[in-house]
Amino acid sequence: MSFVAAPDGTRLHYEIEGDGPPLILHLGAGCDSGLWRAAGYLEELANSHRCILFDHRGHGRSDRPRGAQANHINRYVADVVALLDHLGLERASFWGYSAGISVGLKVAEDNPTRISALIGSGGLGRATPDQLREILARRVPELREHGWDKMLARFDDQEPEPVPEWMKEQIRATDVQQFVDWFLALPNWDWDEWDALPNIVAPTLFLTGELEDPDDETAKAAALMPNGTRFRIPGQGHINAFLQSRHVLPQVTAFLAEYASSPVKA
Repeated sequence: MSFVAAPDGTRLHYEIEGDGPPLILHLGAGCDSGLWRAAGYLEELANSHRCILFDHRGHGRSDRPRGAQANHINRYVADVVALLDHLGLERASFWGYSAGISVGLKVAEDNPTRISALIGSGGLGRATPDQLREILARRVPELREHGWDKMLARFDDQEPEPVPEWMKEQIRATDVQQFVDWFLALPNWDWDEWDALPNIVAPTLFLTGELEDPDDETAKAAALMPNGTRFRIPGQGHINAFLQSRHVLPQVTAFLAEYASSPVKA
């Protein structure tokens, strides 16, 4: 097993499979890095890329630092940069799922020469400060009382077919307190991903389920970027859209073939 130390001392686990241009695979709130294999992505990606499966803080075999401060967006960004430095990589492509999209966007904004290409699986919504406070007031007590169950029930309601049980088990196995701490950190981020979009020079591909973003806000986000695009996955919500690896991989491999090895101009 391989580990890297974050600037704050958090020990972070990663694995590497395949050879070629480096690609960091970063998840969101639930699961560990093994999801990329379980969802059917890793075998094909590793044929042409050096896949870096990253258990970000609080997930998999990585440490679980407590509190909002330890789960600020700047911590997640510093972790990715520490991983790049540890591996001696001047730059890499980055694929983030769900909350991992925000991490990728901020890494690319703050370190424009370090990200060759950026992929985000999920939708980009936008909440006002009042809406964010309302979301926190509902979600944090719910997560503390019920764990992942109510959130999983909402995902089932969104999908035309239920989320597979094996996926639910992966999510339930994730430390829910880490997600609570991430939520509590949100009001102090002092960073808006929508404001950041015009500043991100890395070629970017968003992969968005039709049902998780019915108003296609992600297409508007991509249009704000110098080199952004959005691929919509029909008839799927947030989780099942990600699990459509056979539908998604042709888009991703074509995108990476064009951009993963290209120099980035800041």
